[in-house]
Order: sequence, then structure tokens, then C-alpha cells
Amino acid sequence: MTGNHLKNLAFLLVVLLFSACQNPMRPEIGTEPETDTVSDFGHLLERGKLVAVTNCAAINYDTRESKPMGFGYELLIDFCRTYDLDLELLVNENLDSCFAMLDSSLVDVVAVGIGTNIEMKRRFLITDPILMQKSVLVQRLPKGWSKMSTVSEVENQLLRSPIDLAGKTIHLPAGSHSIRLTRQLSDQIGDSIAVVACNTLNSIDLINAVHRGDIDYTIVEEYVARMASRSLGGLDTKLDISVEQPLGWAVRKRDADSSLLVALNGWIDDFEQRHLGKLLAKYVNRSNAFTCKKTPSGKLSEYDGIIKKTAKNIGWDWRLLASVIYQESHFRLDLESDKGAFGLMQLMPMVMERYGIDYESTPEEQVEAGGKLIQYLDNCLEKRVADSTERVKFVLAAYNAGLGHVFDAQRLAEKYGKEPDIWDDNVDFFILNKSKPQYYNDTCCKAGYLRGTETFRFVEEVLDRFYQYQATYN
Repeated sequence: MTGNHLKNLAFLLVVLLFSACQNPMRPEIGTEPETDTVSDFGHLLERGKLVAVTNCAAINYDTRESKPMGFGYELLIDFCRTYDLDLELLVNENLDSCFAMLDSSLVDVVAVGIGTNIEMKRRFLITDPILMQKSVLVQRLPKGWSKMSTVSEVENQLLRSPIDLAGKTIHLPAGSHSIRLTRQLSDQIGDSIAVVACNTLNSIDLINAVHRGDIDYTIVEEYVARMASRSLGGLDTKLDISVEQPLGWAVRKRDADSSLLVALNGWIDDFEQRHLGKLLAKYVNRSNAFTCKKTPSGKLSEYDGIIKKTAKNIGWDWRLLASVIYQESHFRLDLESDKGAFGLMQLMPMVMERYGIDYESTPEEQVEAGGKLIQYLDNCLEKRVADSTERVKFVLAAYNAGLGHVFDAQRLAEKYGKEPDIWDDNVDFFILNKSKPQYYNDTCCKAGYLRGTETFRFVEEVLDRFYQYQATYN
């Protein structure tokens, strides 16, 4: 026997012993003894095959290359490899049909990003989160955007607040969570948003329809939008429609048997530590809403001169500082977030007070204050991260999340055998996972919980855009 077969046999023996211990009393005379059953996962191991269904085939299961690939496919293959299982993967673009297949025991798992809302928890067992994702609006960039004189001119023609959706028509897949989300949003903004439910079109079809100009808007999970936009130019996916929510897979509810759920959750925790970051980088994080093209005026924004002056004062490349400003405000001078951050560099009121600016401050004063904050963070991190290029990543993380969380992640890295002064595949792992109790409750953490996916992406997206700016604006 191979090691995997021995492991599966051992698991079955444990399941059988556990089942036998559930009712140790002997049956009464004249009654039929209860049939001893193996758990769902035990049957699956005996069968030697996992049957799964997914949707969004172009993202989750792509067979156009020489070998199958896809985000969902690679996740499932890793789980099957862990337990020496074959994989039978079905594709059904109608989510309701996927759930019907699960209810009818035609599949073992619905391997689609499912929000863990009350209705889903009532119907199915939902795994621990595989991803934390927001829903985003997909819209076209304005006609002739690549020839516009500044990035600000592009931004001014895009929807940048949920309030801007008032009176708009949004096409969504029938039965999708996005329909409920949009109706809730309509109530919140106090205005109507027309919803067209599409029975025959999935998220990818609708993204393509936006790209062609057949429809104006759709709403999808961020990871779907970003992966789809890799091959499509002229799309924008920057407007968040929801806060981040956990996305997991669904398995059947079978009385008290949750053995398949337990196996999946154990694998998810292990996979996150081994491969999830690399898989996200491969399929999700390296994609951008659009590729930077040099504007006819040769300017990034109307604030280029101000940005260059401040960047010189703090010893940064001006294009890196410009990328931070774009990430924070899309060069919008009077932008105010729901958390109270304001202006070009989205400074919090406490920071604004520290550096002597207010809501009437000029663009130059705003950027200068942001530059002072960056310089302060750099000084605080200088002794902890000696290499100046590497330190930029830590400064960006601190700009987004605060120094306390960065220091926590460094202490966690050191405690768990990683390099505390290296970001990639070291400190970034603990930033990314600082929403987990095992880390934010660790005795070496002082700043508590952090929704680290936002900070992780902030660093990555600012640097990706900076590299584009470097190539475009020499």
C-alpha cells in the first residue's frame, strides 16, 4: 500500500469506530439493529473520487490550453491530491442548477465562491473562507480615454460612488447574490436602481457584454472581475459595491455528518499557508483594470508638479507617490471616505491635524502633509528594515493599516521562522492572515485584528501601477 492508501484506510477505521461509539447500547429484543454507516467523506474515500461542480468556466476551469487550468480547478486538484482522490469536475453556469445538483447528491461540493449569508448557511454547510472578496462594479472606460490629457479627466467620467448608481440599469446573472445586494443598495441610497436578471448569461458573459458596449454595468466578485479584465482592455473595476465578505464552498447537510466539511476546512487552512498567495498572484492580483498609457499631454494628473516637489523632499520617485495618490483618491481633491479620510492622499482627521491641514487646504498642502506622513513612517521603519527598496513595501503597508499592524506582522514573522525585514512571502503572509484569531490573538500582537487582504492588495497594486508609470512616464 502507498502512504496515501494507508492514510485513507486509517481515516475509515477512525470513522467506523466513531460511528460505533455513537450508540453503545444494545438494541432492544424484537427491534432491528440500526445499520452502521460510513460518513460522507468515508464513502468518498472508498469511491476514490470527488465530484464537484463549478461555474465561470473561463476562470475556474479552462480547457483551451494544452492542459486544464483555472483558479477553481487548481484548488480542487490540490484537495484531491491531499487525499489521493480523482477529480470529476462539472461546469454549470446557472448557480441555482449547481445547488440543485448538490441537493440531489449528483455532486459532492459546489466549488463556487459562495457568500456565507444566513440563507446559504440554512441550506448548506459552507466551508471556511477560501477568499475574502468585495463585489465591484464593472464599467467601461470613457470613449477615447487613452487620448485624454490627464488621468483625472478619465476619472471624472466614471462612477466612483454607489450614489452614482441612482437611476442606472445593471444587468446581473439570475439568482445571483448581486441581485439582492443591488436591491439593498437601492434602499440605502434612497433611489431606484433598475436590475435586469439574465437567465442565460453568467458573470463572464456580462463582463464581455459591458466590454462590447451591449450593456453599461454589471456587478461581480472582485476576483472574477480582475481575472476577466486581464484579457479585456478598456474596463474599470474600482468601485466597491460591498464590504469584503467570506467566500467558501458548499456541501450537503446530512443530519449531523460534517466529515467532508471538516476535511475541506483542514485542507483550506493548510493550503492558505502553502499556496494561496501564489495562486492569487497567478490568477488574480497581477491583473489591473486597465494598462497605463501615456496621455497626449505627457502628464499623469494636473498635480504632477506638486507631486514631483514633495517626492523630491522625501526621497521618493514621483511616480511612486503618484501611484499612492491614485490608489487613495484617483486624483480627486475633495474625496471623503465613509471612514473620514479626506483629500488627495486620504488622510485621517488626526493626521490632518498633526500636519496642520484642514478641509480647505490646497492640493499642495494636502500632498505635502501626505509626504510628511510617509517620511515619518519611513523613519520609524528604518532600523527594522535596512534595505530602502524593501522598506518601501513596509511603508506602504503602514500607510494603509498603521505602524502597529506592521510591527505585529514583523513580530509574527520572527516568531514563526520567517524573515521580519522581507515583505514578499514573509511579513506579507502575516499581514494577509491577520484577520485570523490564531494570529491577532497571539501574545506578540499588540494592535489586534486587521482585515489584511486590503493592506496586502494596497501594497501590490500601488507597486504594480508604479512599475507601469515607470515604463510610461520616463
